[in-house]
Amino acid sequence: MRLKTRKKMRYWGGLLTTAMFLPFLCVQPSMADWSANFTPPDAPDGTLVIDLPDDLDVVTLTQLGVELDGIDITSLLSLDGVDFIYKPLQALDGNEHTLKLVTLNPDGSSEVRQQWNFNVGHAESSDGNISDLTENSPEIEMAERLLRSAYFRADTLTEFSRRVVQQNIGHETNRSTLSGSGDINTGFAAGKWTVDGHANYLVQSDVDFAQTERTIDLGEYDINADYQGDSVVGGMSLGHHDTGLETLLVSDFYRRGVSARLGTSNRRIEAQGFAFGTESVSGAADPTGLNNTENRLKGVSLAVKPFSTDVDALKLTGTYYDGRGEGSGIGLSDLDSSASGSGWGVGLEKSFGQNRTRLKAQYAHALFDQDGDNGDAPKDGSDAISFLIEHGLFEEGPVIGNDVLDIDVGFGYDRVDTFFESLANPGLVSDRDAYSAYSNLYWGALSANIYALHETNNVDDLANVPTDRLKSIDLGLNYTFDQQTGLMEWLGTPYIFMNSYLASLGRVKTPTGYDGGDTDNLSSSITLGGGSNYDDWYWSASHSYSRFDDYTNVSSDTVNNLTGFNVGWIVSDRLDVNGGTQFGVFEDLDTNKNSFTTNLYLGATAELVPDKVDLNIDYNLNLANGSGDSSDSHIVNSEVEWTFLQPRTNRPGLALALRGSMEEFNGNTDSAQNETEYQAYMVLRVKAPFSLSY
Repeated sequence: MRLKTRKKMRYWGGLLTTAMFLPFLCVQPSMADWSANFTPPDAPDGTLVIDLPDDLDVVTLTQLGVELDGIDITSLLSLDGVDFIYKPLQALDGNEHTLKLVTLNPDGSSEVRQQWNFNVGHAESSDGNISDLTENSPEIEMAERLLRSAYFRADTLTEFSRRVVQQNIGHETNRSTLSGSGDINTGFAAGKWTVDGHANYLVQSDVDFAQTERTIDLGEYDINADYQGDSVVGGMSLGHHDTGLETLLVSDFYRRGVSARLGTSNRRIEAQGFAFGTESVSGAADPTGLNNTENRLKGVSLAVKPFSTDVDALKLTGTYYDGRGEGSGIGLSDLDSSASGSGWGVGLEKSFGQNRTRLKAQYAHALFDQDGDNGDAPKDGSDAISFLIEHGLFEEGPVIGNDVLDIDVGFGYDRVDTFFESLANPGLVSDRDAYSAYSNLYWGALSANIYALHETNNVDDLANVPTDRLKSIDLGLNYTFDQQTGLMEWLGTPYIFMNSYLASLGRVKTPTGYDGGDTDNLSSSITLGGGSNYDDWYWSASHSYSRFDDYTNVSSDTVNNLTGFNVGWIVSDRLDVNGGTQFGVFEDLDTNKNSFTTNLYLGATAELVPDKVDLNIDYNLNLANGSGDSSDSHIVNSEVEWTFLQPRTNRPGLALALRGSMEEFNGNTDSAQNETEYQAYMVLRVKAPFSLSY
């Protein structure tokens, strides 16, 4: 997408504010009345254009989505100014089509804002069938018949910066640097194949600060090729990607590697083979991620629906992997050792009542040697099982107060051996025997959830290891009121939320002769908050209270209070301001010592000269006092940018900027630090968006 510079700054400024003031809930102002115009395509492969108002702000823009014939195409849109542009990946047929402009709600739902029905004239399809081509067909004609669509999009930013002033900068950097980045998307559809690719690159002339210690290098990339046949589907992926498997052995494993998949078009049989590096890598030095044999794993999976292809049909999945990766564990003498691991597992999935009730069960057996075949540590064989059942209480939820009530519940059981470990699922927590239950409720603008857990450790009943028990419960609640009108219009569109948890950790069994401390503590927390949205401003506030009580007196009992307030105001088309504050009090109940923290943030983005000069400035104040006092700090970051050539699609833009930062420390009784650091840069910026499509 290509956004005007001013609106980019406004959008990112809002994100920075939100990130700095978690757990505040920051939502954008509600959208005012406006309408869009739609220009239908003049040919089956023509471009669809949604003409949005020129003064539409980026906050509203990020709340919009587009659906074509019931399919979400938002991620495929390009942006010309504030107009949505869509180039169909394949020619539209001559039937009636429906295009919807929708508003995206915070809870993930959407509402139709405008809708258009349109037809396109019949035209000779550019789809080709290889069997229709003869050896006597000219190559150009063959390519045209096979190639259905193609696209190329790139957003690039290159900066030359020169530091013009500095004081007390503690790190040595080059005074002049060339830096930048680019994001590239490309692909084509030919016959029954669709190929898509994505990559980004980084430029940094100061190699000490380059991610790969190279001036220009590849960041992350992926290439995906998919084949859609009448009876067979398949494809392959190269680069950074995930297998899509969610098993005890392979899960959330996003790495650089290669995978291939093959199956039937009705998804009755789905097979996959994969090979990945076990470490996260970037750069072009290892394009496949498989160059290092000491950090590589490979595996296969097979999923079969043996009896039916219905949505509720039984599905069986088998997985196997083996590989080598970075060694880990206590007492390793060789820190450069390479661990070896392998494992196999089976899974079962079954639904009932059109997915109303879902059952999932898994078993996995793993072999893991933390220091490899040549080390002294033994190879551990271990098991893990997982069981989950989910159920929706209503086939058709009852209507209460004009809103449909929907409730689902779930129950789970997990048992993972003490030494269970998989190189392809590093996030799995081992040594636990856990029962869990949850429920989610949705009723109009109200959503609530509850999660309960009962867990014990020392699953293998090791004689020298204590057995502890964790019992916890989490509760969440969110409600958004309707936009207020009449005498209550001053309330805007208010909302409230609540999150809380209670966790008790206790000792079940202590081994004879155990020298460690006992375990008996209670943790609790509750956060209450709310806010409201208006046409051009918003506010939110929250308070969190948390307490820790250790009944064994091994550690201190503590209480922590955190209060915050956040506000944002769109003053005009050319000025946005936002800010917030947090105040915290941390109490040590055993020593009667208290610590106080105060954080203040103020920010503004302004268009000083329309489409020419933009200003972005933010200020942070961090104060700490009481017990364990530390230096106060004042941080200012700002930039003024003069764009003397606006970027357009396939035409670079040029801008000159002055960027600076200042950080001041004020020492006090416990810290003698008292200094001011600052630096300023002159920046020449080249923005170059490119877009081509066929």
